Amino acid sequence: MKFLTIVCLVCTYFCLTYAVKDARCIQSPGKNGNDYIKCSAYSPSWTYYASSNECKFFVFGGCGGNENRFGSKEHCEEECKD
Repeated sequence: MKFLTIVCLVCTYFCLTYAVKDARCIQSPGKNGNDYIKCSAYSPSWTYYASSNECKFFVFGGCGGNENRFGSKEHCEEECKD
């Protein structure tokens, strides 16, 4: 009985680990500033769009962003793409 419980727990762990994406991937796509201002920094970045399952280029201005921002397309796809 203990063995069966352990096997079930291990299987559940691996299924959940495989199914859950990085938390950054479910945040809204990156943008420069907010609705009122645009920020003046220039940081080429990539952001993930869950609706289309793709990573797109954008320029992050240094404020008003979230964690859905990656330094390269490859890193974005590695973390988020199905």
